[in-house]
This record gives sequence, C-alpha cells and structure tokens, in this order.
Amino acid sequence: MAGGRKISEGLQAERDVPYAHGKGRPVNPAGELLDRLNPYQRQAVLEDGRATLVNACVGSGKTTVLICKALYEHGARGIPLEDMVVLTFTNRAADEIRDRMTLFCPGTGRDEMPWFGTFHSVAMRMLQRILPVETLGYTPSFSVLDPDGIMEMAERLIVEHGLTIRYRNRLAKRLEACARGRTLFGRMKYEDGISRLMELLAEEKVLQNAMDFDDLIRNATVLAGKSGWSPRWIIVDEFQDCDAAQMDFLRAMASGDTKLFAVGDPNQVIYSWRGGSRDIFRSFAREFGAKELSLPLNYRSSSTILEAARCFLEDSSDLEGTREKGTGIVVRNHFNPFLEAEYLAGRIRELHEKGVPWRNVAVFYRMQRQSNPLEDVFRRKGIPFSVTVRKTLKDIPVLQWLNRLLSASVNPSDRNGLVSALSDPRFGDGLTAREAKDFSGPLSELHSRICSFPEWAGTGRSPLEIYDYFGLENRLSPTSASFTENRRLVLDFLGKLEDFCREREGRFAENAAEFMNSSALYGKEFYPLPGEEGNGDSVRLLTLHSCKGLEFSCVFIIGVNPGLIPMRILSGPPDREEEEKRLFFVGITRAKDYLELSYYTDPGDGRVLPGRSGYLSMIPPRLLDFGDDGPSGRTDIQTFWKMLLENREKGAAGSVFDGGEEKASSKASPEEPEREKRKVRHPKYGDGVVESEDEETYTVAFEQYGVKSFLKDFCPLEFL
Repeated sequence: MAGGRKISEGLQAERDVPYAHGKGRPVNPAGELLDRLNPYQRQAVLEDGRATLVNACVGSGKTTVLICKALYEHGARGIPLEDMVVLTFTNRAADEIRDRMTLFCPGTGRDEMPWFGTFHSVAMRMLQRILPVETLGYTPSFSVLDPDGIMEMAERLIVEHGLTIRYRNRLAKRLEACARGRTLFGRMKYEDGISRLMELLAEEKVLQNAMDFDDLIRNATVLAGKSGWSPRWIIVDEFQDCDAAQMDFLRAMASGDTKLFAVGDPNQVIYSWRGGSRDIFRSFAREFGAKELSLPLNYRSSSTILEAARCFLEDSSDLEGTREKGTGIVVRNHFNPFLEAEYLAGRIRELHEKGVPWRNVAVFYRMQRQSNPLEDVFRRKGIPFSVTVRKTLKDIPVLQWLNRLLSASVNPSDRNGLVSALSDPRFGDGLTAREAKDFSGPLSELHSRICSFPEWAGTGRSPLEIYDYFGLENRLSPTSASFTENRRLVLDFLGKLEDFCREREGRFAENAAEFMNSSALYGKEFYPLPGEEGNGDSVRLLTLHSCKGLEFSCVFIIGVNPGLIPMRILSGPPDREEEEKRLFFVGITRAKDYLELSYYTDPGDGRVLPGRSGYLSMIPPRLLDFGDDGPSGRTDIQTFWKMLLENREKGAAGSVFDGGEEKASSKASPEEPEREKRKVRHPKYGDGVVESEDEETYTVAFEQYGVKSFLKDFCPLEFL
C-alpha cells in the first residue's frame, strides 16, 4: 500500500517539515491536514484512547476531522484500511469519504476500503465475505429486498395463506413496528394475522435467499458476535442518528482491542420516529468509557444566523462563530402559498442576476406537499429547480420491472422477482400470480430466458445484447407514447450494469447480482439518470429533514406557521416538541450568508393556523429584518392592492369595457359578434379565460380545474 507508506514516513518526520513536495502534490496529506486543523480538531484526531466521542457543532468541519483521523491512524500508526470500519448514514457521505481517502492515498482503491460505507452496505458486504451466513440458512450470494419488494412478498403471502390483516393501507408501517416489537395501533379488539405474516415472511426470505434492510443489520449483529473477527478501529459519522439496532451492531463488532471514534451533534437528533435519541451519547460514553471532546467553532454561518440558531438549543452547548455579522434575517408575511411562490421566483431570479448560482439557493419546508405551488410557478417562470424526494424504483415502472427481471435471472432462488417479472401486465407475460408460481416447467419464452441467463451471459454481455436477449423492444411496446423514454431508461440502466461488471473479475451473472443488491440498497441514487433531481445548476427544494448535512449561500424557510413549524404534536414521546426546535435549528444552520423566513395569513390548510409561529418570537428582534412593512408584516396586502389596481387598469381596456363605459354583461349580444375573451393566469390553476364578471368578482374557466370565482379586491390573477 504505497500511499500508506508515504503517509507514515511523512508523519514520523520532524514536525518542522510536515510534508515534502513532489510533482506539485504533497506527499504527506495527513500532515498537511493536521497543520490546517484548529486546536479542537487536532486534539480529536490525535486522541488515542479506547473510545472517543466528539460533539461536533454544525459547520465545524467534522468530515475533515473524520477523514484526517482515518488517514492518521492508517499512516502514522500503521493501521491497514482493511482493519477499519468507517460508517455513515448516507451514500453521499460515504462516497465523499472514500473519494477523499483515495485522493489523499494515491494508488489506494475502494477494494482496499471494504468496510467504508453506510451501515447497511457494510453489513451486506460482511455477510457476503466474512460472516458465516450459512448458519442462518442463507448463502453468501443472497439478494437484497428493497421496501417495495418486501411489500410485494407480503401481499402475496396474505393471499396465499388467506390471512386477515387489518389496516392494509398501513401494512408497511405495521410490519416495521412489529419488527421492533411494537404494535402500531395498540391492543385491537379483534386481533388479526400480522404476527403470522411476520413468521411467514421470515421463512419465505430464507427460502428465497433474500434479506431486507433490517435483516442486514440484525443478521450481521448476530454473526459478528460469533465470528471471532473484529476491526481495530470503528469510526462513525453522524453518530446522533444511530438507533438501538445499529448500536447493537457496533457492540457486536467491537472486541476489547477495538477502538471507537464517534462524531455527532446532539442538537441534530431529528429522527426519533426512526429510533434516534439524544440518550445515545450518554449510553455510548458510559458503556465504552469514552473521552468526550467538542468541536465548537462554526465556519459556515454568519454570526447573525448563528446567534438566531442558538435560541433553539436545549442546553448551553458551545457554539462559537468565526464569521462576520452579515445581513439581518429577513421575515416576510405572505397571504398564501401561491403568492409566496410568485414572490420567491422573482426574489431568487434577482439573487441569481446578482451572481448567486442557482445551486447555492435552497427552499426548505416542513411537509413535502408544500413544494407543489413552488414547482408550478418555478416551472412557469423558468427557474431551474430540483425537488429532493426519497424515491424508489417504484416511481419508474419500467425500471422496477427490469430490476425484478434481472434479479430473478441472476438469483435462481428469487421467486418473488420471478413472479413479479412474469405477472406484470404491462411488460411481463401477464400471468396470474398462481400461474407464475408454477415452477414445474418453463412457463413462457421469458421464463426460459430468465432460467438460461447465467449460462448465456458468461463473462460479459453488452447492453444491446441483453436488450435483444429478453426481447425488450417488443415488451416496451414500440407504438406506445412512452416507448422512447422507456427504451432510454432501460438502455441507460443496462449500460451502468455493464460498467459495474466490467470493473470486476468473474462471471457476469455474479457481478450483476452484486449490482442488483447495490441498486436495491441505494435506490435511484445508485444510477442517477439524466435530468433527475440534483443534477446541474438548480435551486433545491427540500424538506427540513432532507436538508441535514447540506449548506447553501441563501436559504428560504417557508411556512413558519403554528401547525407546520412547529408541527402540531398530537401524540408521541415527550421529546417531540424539543425535536421540532432541533429541526428548525438544523434548517437555520444550513444558511451561510442569507436567511429568509416567511409565514402565511391564509395557509389554506385547516391543520395550520394563520400568522407567525412562536419560533419567530424566540429570535431577538435586533437580528430580524422586516423590510419596509415593519414587524406587523403586511407585505402581501400591499401586493394585493397593487395587483388589484393593475388588474382593473388592464380590465378597463378589455372586452367588457367599451370606450370606458362598462357593459351590463360580458356576454356578446345577439346582434354583435362575441368579443375575444381575456386570458388570465392563476398561480395554482394555470392559464384560463374570463367567462364573466360583476362589480365584485371574476369568473374564470380553467381547462384542468373547471370554473372558479375570485374576489376582485383580493385577486391573484395575472391578465395576459
């Protein structure tokens, strides 16, 4: 490992000469990084106790510390990368760490970092490579079931065994609760077959040699404690997101000789509904006798933004800023979400024209549905945007089917994938589930192709060869309107499969099985398609939960109304209200230079109260900028009056006015030809035409939404 030797030699050299240069690149990147760290960061990297717990505030450079820690232990102390387990919670973070390690250690490939990745991906690789899965009834070639695959299996088992399952629309949540030993609806008057379904699912997964996401962690935990193998270092990023199962996984891997290094922020515990808790820090420190350190310096946000963020901390946590004061936090009142979307489109374009790249601007909201008016207006106004939504292959039917087809082709035990591929009415053979489960002989030409695929594929096949082998041209229906797009998606998917397999030795089907498992784990993130969200220079639209770990120059947080921010808590653990504050804290601290908060007079949602949230009152007024409208915030009222005057001026020349004299009716008289109707645009309903009007209202016909009436004094119509 040449890169490791160079780092080690450099770190053992005198500190007066921390690194040497060759060909314009530092030979000792860890030494260079150490020199750049502040005293808090350097102390964390150099700490050599059994366990270290680093409380890292937002924007404190924790990823740099984590990478420098791995580099230092590898280079200065000679720990092979294969003896390190580095765990993250997102694929983006895992990729960043691996990429930067590769950059700092020239000649080091990803194969030399087998245990760097997300909890699930690392557990999967351990089960495939070093843990005795045979003792649990599996083989190392097991497949990974994504959540949609588990639901398909569950639905079939319900039908096959005639189970009565209540609350079928909440089946996924019920299964998740049962897996954690809980019931979703408490004790029901009439029990159903959910417990029996759980037993059948466990049996069926072993029969099909398949594991779901929870199985990966659970089975790796069971086997890691019995295998006798343990790493020399376990390093955990975003430790605050650990749940009980992941903590059990850490315990099972850690022997008495294993050292642990965990980095996280108690103020960013925002996933209690997934098992996260602030208590995880106390438990870790107590169980492993961890030395607690802190990274209190925030390099990201202006001091004004940081001071506002401090108002939402639960304790006196250290949070020190290093930047200048910056501008005040803008607070705006909008009448409703549709007018707000119109305003945001104009404001963001203004920022862009002043030099701010689209990708440096983000809009955060509490609920995903709040993105709808933003999407409509941004699309109409030509603002490039991407919506961050957790998507799966189910959102792209042709790829979901192709995924099931290939999974069944590379894993003969995958009955679930086989039934799905054959019974699909659109792309498969349209067999019934009962017909597709008859494995006594070839059921169709597609079934024969699936069974023969491993032998046919050999050591490699091109995307077009696979495309022709399964006869996909006809299955995608060349005469359908979606054919061109579906063909592009399929060939793009197969191209990524070929690239993945080409980088690995061995038979194509075995490498393809690994590809399918990765795609199940990562979803659409594993092969982002052209035009997908996150690509290119675009404004980001995302929920407050999705924004964690990101940063932007300009941030807009919308809907700061009671019932949204904070969300109205009807039930749940006592800590939920404090978690809502932590969630708002996370959103605020994503902003580097400019932060704008807004609320609605008319939220348009019965669950949301009009007016500003109490959270805005928690921020000192001297940090806020209400603009020319003052703290009362009547921005949109003035906008309405301006719009009213403009609409009336435009209307004066319209078809219902003649020489300044108003007609009695907008409908043409029998003696006169009907005048051209005025075209208007509504921020929610789109383009329409004015059918009629009176002294108080306009009546407008919209193609998609029918006829709507609007008060003239508060009219959101734009006359075209």
